[in-house]
Amino acid sequence: MRNMYSALLFALPVLLLWIGSIKAFDADDRVVVIGALHGLHDREPAFGYDRLRSAIVDFRPDVLVLEVRPDELAEKKPTPGRPEYPAVIWPLLAEMRVNAVAMEPGGDLYAEITRQAGAAFAALKQRNPIGAAALIRLDEATDEALLAYWQQPGQVQDEKTAAVAYGLQSAQFALAGPDFAAAQARWDGYMASQVRKAVRDHPGKRIMVVGSYSNRAMLERVAREQSSQRIVDAEAWVGKAAAPSAASAN
Repeated sequence: MRNMYSALLFALPVLLLWIGSIKAFDADDRVVVIGALHGLHDREPAFGYDRLRSAIVDFRPDVLVLEVRPDELAEKKPTPGRPEYPAVIWPLLAEMRVNAVAMEPGGDLYAEITRQAGAAFAALKQRNPIGAAALIRLDEATDEALLAYWQQPGQVQDEKTAAVAYGLQSAQFALAGPDFAAAQARWDGYMASQVRKAVRDHPGKRIMVVGSYSNRAMLERVAREQSSQRIVDAEAWVGKAAAPSAASAN
């Protein structure tokens, strides 16, 4: 009898490890970072609101990390410049059982960073009005170039889109100066910390981060640094999943 108990006690840790490995293998802990188009959704048939909705619904996230302030998320406020929230995401949150996380800073930090960035652009207009006007034209031209490039939903999430967005931001840094670059770094750093925390604090959960096409690559890099084995290729996922029925297509 003692030998039988000894054998069982010896086998128990191995059995527990085996059971744990099965659980870990079966867990759906994928993480995908997608970029929304803000005001360009209305102008881009390849990735309109219906396709954004499909990309979210098909992934079935347990956690949604969103590019909004905490107060916007809590009160489902209007989001100027980000019409995808009242059009798609706020209604989805009412339908889905999902843990939603705000990615942007709120309160005093939000006010401080936006004031710093606004002051930098105001100073640019004073010292270099031609450069300020050129940035506005470059922003508009970048939108037009991307709209011409995007032919498939997955292209919104690809490296070429990220490179174009990075080029525009580099021009902004060059002309608006170090104060604007510092404000942007603080903003991006806060969002990165929220993504990192969401991935770290939710093992075994499906996580979708919804940023924008302009910062998607940065946010994915942060998530990959936190847990590279969980990352789903956003270009492939959106290209495969965001295909609504013909009746509801744009």
